Amino acid sequence: MMTPWNANSGPSICAELIGREWIKAGCELTVFSHDGSETCDGAIIQEDEPFVKRCFGTSYWKRKDWLDTETLLKAPYETFLVQHLLIMPMVQLLDVFPRITHKAKTVLVVHENNLPKNPLFFRFTWDAIVCFDERYRTFLLKAFSSSKTHMIPFPYHPMVTGDKRRARLELGLPYEKKIVLFFGYSVWRNMPIMPPLADLNRKYPLLVLALSTDEASLRQLEEARKSLDLPIQIRREAPPLPQLYRYLHASDVLVKHVDEDWKEKVVLLSSTIHMCLGSGCPIVVSDAKIFERYDRQVLKYHVSDLNEFKARLIDVFEGTETLTKLREAAIQCIERDSARRVAEKYLRLFESIR
Repeated sequence: MMTPWNANSGPSICAELIGREWIKAGCELTVFSHDGSETCDGAIIQEDEPFVKRCFGTSYWKRKDWLDTETLLKAPYETFLVQHLLIMPMVQLLDVFPRITHKAKTVLVVHENNLPKNPLFFRFTWDAIVCFDERYRTFLLKAFSSSKTHMIPFPYHPMVTGDKRRARLELGLPYEKKIVLFFGYSVWRNMPIMPPLADLNRKYPLLVLALSTDEASLRQLEEARKSLDLPIQIRREAPPLPQLYRYLHASDVLVKHVDEDWKEKVVLLSSTIHMCLGSGCPIVVSDAKIFERYDRQVLKYHVSDLNEFKARLIDVFEGTETLTKLREAAIQCIERDSARRVAEKYLRLFESIR
């Protein structure tokens, strides 16, 4: 599989969730991955396993496009899968692609949010193309045959619940506070909801816990900490998945506020929800386009209605019936599109094209 791996990116989350399930099922997996990133997005955040080969770089993450073709071609494999072609060094990959197709079946997983304009994208010939739902398939059918286009959902991380008190003790966090978690390289998007959180802090003693390595986010968090009557703890880190789940277990709610007006028609999903829902930590999000596919498994508020945002947090803090239904819906989603089930669908696809 040629993909970001152990990295701060949606394609990496998808690849890791299915790839580790393949290994559990007894498959042999080799991962060809990138050499890092000059931005927070795409940064490598945990140690690699022995089957990972760092053999290419990409200008998508502000580095030089390069590809170690010898590593790519000498490895034994029957199926060659690429996650998110547009972020790959496409010129170098296209040069060796005929030799790859000679030895293996090829599969592309489409993470692109619309039909690409780069003509290189269409010069590759795939045995199968995978997209996550019918929205992606609609634009792909403008360029690819329906017989080669397959829908396999983006996987959910399995349910892994934890003990809140123990997690807070291990992380050095207070037990008596309601902890509101922010994390990632776009924490700066949450700044509009800081004043409403300060309002809620008068009734519910809060701690905003922010995890980020993004400099713009860190600066804005520092400014909010100075100007608002709201406890904000800033930790400069991009936690690997086990540590992130420890933070989620310690928290009362994860909040993602997105206010983005897309000027073109695009298809989006939130890899954060797929990665975090299995922790059992409630997730509250704005009604942005990126969250349009999520309904009962998260709590939503209108992006411009900050009173509704506060009401959603109160639902969480008070443990209402709404929260019970939310947890039930989360379990149903994860059972339906679990990493194990999704990984099995890929294996069946591989068998069908051999």
